[in-house]
Amino acid sequence: MTAPASSKPRISLVLLCYNQESMVRHAAESVLAQDCEPLEIVLSDDASTDGSYPILQRLAREYRGPHRVSARRNERNVGIGAHYNQLLGATSGALLITAAGDDFSVPQRARRLIEAWDATGGRTDLVSSHVIDLDHDGVLHEVMRVDDLAPYRDVPHWLAERPYIIGAGHAFTRRMMERFGPLGPEVFYEDQIMVFRAIAGGGAVTVDEALVHYRRGGTSRRPRFDSSQHMAWWTERQRGRELAEMEQLIQDSTLAGCDAPVRAVMEGPLKKDRYLRRLRRSTTQSERWAAFRAAAPLATWWRLRKMLHAAFPHTTVILKRGLSVFHRRQH
Repeated sequence: MTAPASSKPRISLVLLCYNQESMVRHAAESVLAQDCEPLEIVLSDDASTDGSYPILQRLAREYRGPHRVSARRNERNVGIGAHYNQLLGATSGALLITAAGDDFSVPQRARRLIEAWDATGGRTDLVSSHVIDLDHDGVLHEVMRVDDLAPYRDVPHWLAERPYIIGAGHAFTRRMMERFGPLGPEVFYEDQIMVFRAIAGGGAVTVDEALVHYRRGGTSRRPRFDSSQHMAWWTERQRGRELAEMEQLIQDSTLAGCDAPVRAVMEGPLKKDRYLRRLRRSTTQSERWAAFRAAAPLATWWRLRKMLHAAFPHTTVILKRGLSVFHRRQH
């Protein structure tokens, strides 16, 4: 049910969901229960193959309250970056609060973020908060404190000391996204990109409260590999996501007029990516040694370790399994 047409909300809250049928009801109900000014709430499904979307449809249809609520679904799965882009066109608020389909927003979350934004006169482009660790059984653990973003006044500060942040606690402005344009279709890790955009623009602040129960793990978590093929697939996927993040940051720095220092900082990681990609294409030991020598500016031990991983993938899987068991026992 929507709010009256005459009362257009100034703040949008978007919930992004993909194949989270067992958790999305709890997540969606938490955003519908926000105790603040009327919001535009969009429950958005990225072409889930399970029953997630019917749950969101039913909640939107049955909602009775002050917020304007709707449910939508992408025709095909587009990924996080493109999902954000589509939600900009599906909303109208000046500030967008994000929520994940497996997290839980405390009732005062939107109100506290809005108050922090209003306290800056709406000049800030991003508002963050702490989160509480939530395990897969629904048990809450310690507060995960993110860095205070207010002291980050410019890009050089961000380059010198990247803040620890968690995107699940973010709200950001529409004007920031319109200034820098859509996220690349391969972008998966948007957290630092959003913070960079904010610091290069109107700045960012952190609310000193834990406002989200943040689900532990997720798709970026390192799995337990069951074969060398599985390890190669996962490694390549993660490498592609990291590369997409770096490429987006370089593109954004060009728009912000600070591409030279950003490129200088990104050069090291990009060199590593080029070396790893060359190793992946190599089919003989001589080709691997040639790649090893060509990447000489990089640390010798790191290059050697990666070359050995490429040459003996089955042994690497066995070692990683052993380390995984060791770390679980330590935990």
